Amino acid sequence: MSRPGSHQSISGIRASSVSAKPPNPIAHPGEDIADPVRPRQILDYVLARRSVLEQIKHDALLREQVCDADPYLIRAAKNHGETTERTCPMCTKSELVHVNYTFGDDLGYLSGRVKSSTELKSMAYEYGHFRVYVVEACTSCGWNHLHMSYVLGDGSPRTPPREPRDVLK
Repeated sequence: MSRPGSHQSISGIRASSVSAKPPNPIAHPGEDIADPVRPRQILDYVLARRSVLEQIKHDALLREQVCDADPYLIRAAKNHGETTERTCPMCTKSELVHVNYTFGDDLGYLSGRVKSSTELKSMAYEYGHFRVYVVEACTSCGWNHLHMSYVLGDGSPRTPPREPRDVLK
C-alpha cells in the first residue's frame, strides 16, 4: 500500500515521470545501396500459401475462412491492383491481382498507402528505407494472401514528411 503523495512505481519507472508524448522513432541506419530500385531483404510467403491450400484440400479450413478479403482490399485491388497471369486457386475463374502496400518510418504520414510499381520506382530514390508488402487478391471470390515483402530505398535516412495542415482542425 502506498502513502498519499508518494509516487507509485510501474516496472521501475515512476508514474509521474511518464510522458504523454510518444517516443521518437528510431531511424533506420544508413546503408550503401548500389541500386535503390532493386528489392532487398525479400520475404516470400509461397510456403505459407501452399500450406493454406493443402489444408483446404483436406477440409481443415473452410472456403469462407480463406475467402475473407476486407472490402478495402477488394476496392484497392479493383482500382489500383496490377493483374497477374495466375488464376485464383479458389474459384479458378479470374486472375489474381497484386496490391502493393508501403510502410516505413521514412514515409511518415504516407506510410500504409497503396502504390503502383511505377510509383515504387520513383519512391525508391525519394526515401531511404521502406518495406513493400505485396498482397494477392481475387476480386471475384475474396481470396487473399500475403505474396511477398521486400525493402526499397536509397539507404540514406531522411526526416519523415510533415502532415499537411487541415483547414478544419
